[in-house]
Amino acid sequence: MVVMLELIILVATVGLLIIVLNKLPLEKEVVKKLAYDAKKIEKGEDGDDEAEVDTDALKRADHYAQEGQYKRAEKLYLKLIAADPQEASLYNKLALVYLGSKEFKDAARSLEQALQIEPDNDTFYNNLGLLFYQQGNFEESVENYEQSIDINNKVASRFMNLGLAYFMLKKYRKAAEAYEKALILEPQNDEYKRLLMAAEAKLK
Repeated sequence: MVVMLELIILVATVGLLIIVLNKLPLEKEVVKKLAYDAKKIEKGEDGDDEAEVDTDALKRADHYAQEGQYKRAEKLYLKLIAADPQEASLYNKLALVYLGSKEFKDAARSLEQALQIEPDNDTFYNNLGLLFYQQGNFEESVENYEQSIDINNKVASRFMNLGLAYFMLKKYRKAAEAYEKALILEPQNDEYKRLLMAAEAKLK
């Protein structure tokens, strides 16, 4: 009876992993890494006592990510994705972990997967803009920040991000306009005021 139960669990785990691999179009090397990490977590070989995903797994993963423990966070997010491959926010969180460790290709693919599930999510477009910004691709960064703002124009930091990208493109008038919009939403923000002054100084 115990052997049969273990066999059922193994088949279910493999099935979930196959779903994740089909949904997340990663490169071959990343696919191998995903499968390897998932197996390690399932067997509890990573030396942690978090081998099993419980109700606090997401909180632990978020904590690891915030503390810069990216490998631990990545393993838990992968485990959570295996359990719920249609939860877009998990791919977004995984992408932020990859951003933190400068694994840009993995971050891009994770965000693409998140957007496949939720194509109108402004946060995902904002993070895609951040990804391109960190790579120095400011044109693509602007495009994604603007897409984020088109969906939700009530977040001041999105306008700040857009302004920073325009500034790097030396489009100082557009940068100033973006900072002004950020200040309309948060008129007491000193950082936005400083950025606006810097952009306006370039126009003189």
